Amino acid sequence: MTALAKRKTRARFETAAKIQGRAVIIEAEPYIARVRLKGQRTTFEISWEGIFMLAAKCAAEKLRAERMARRRHGRLRSRSAQSSASL
Repeated sequence: MTALAKRKTRARFETAAKIQGRAVIIEAEPYIARVRLKGQRTTFEISWEGIFMLAAKCAAEKLRAERMARRRHGRLRSRSAQSSASL
């Protein structure tokens, strides 16, 4: 795979997502991404590794929440079955 070490043109994307009524602008660099709101000068930098780790953390949290919901739903179902059986 070719490493993008030097680039003559900038890769800049305007997303459809809106935060505070403004579009999100992402500037892609070889090792980092810069994020800002359209019309604002304040930018935030994050490494591509940081983005990956955040996405992995969010995915793991989502799986954990789904498991917990299934466990709660299963317990509720078993309790209702026990109460109807005792009647």
